[in-house]
Amino acid sequence: MPLQHSDRNRVDRAPVFRREGDFWTIAYDAAVVRLRDAKGLRYLEPLLRHPGRSFHVAELIHVAAGRPLVKNRTDEAVERARKAVTNRIRQTVARIAAVHQTLGIHLHNAIHTGRRCTYTPERPTRWSA
Repeated sequence: MPLQHSDRNRVDRAPVFRREGDFWTIAYDAAVVRLRDAKGLRYLEPLLRHPGRSFHVAELIHVAAGRPLVKNRTDEAVERARKAVTNRIRQTVARIAAVHQTLGIHLHNAIHTGRRCTYTPERPTRWSA
């Protein structure tokens, strides 16, 4: 999905990752971009809000959908979920990198995917909504 709006104003701002209806406002390193909503952005939100916390892929799927977590999952279902979440996150990070290279590099280095996903930035980063 294409970038909706890009504001490259060089203003010092705390990092922001906020959903606003059908769009997300993302501010990092004094640059602001707006992206159309997508699952990958909804998977990134809990990771960025809780640096260092490990999220099971099933938990990310349910959080993104606004549903409670269902505990009975088979290995096959977990593997499908792992592939789906990993692909969505990678696509989303690439999409972000296309419009905000610095943030794309940061997320590429700090997001780790697998059956459990984490955001572990090199330096403490507090994202606000």
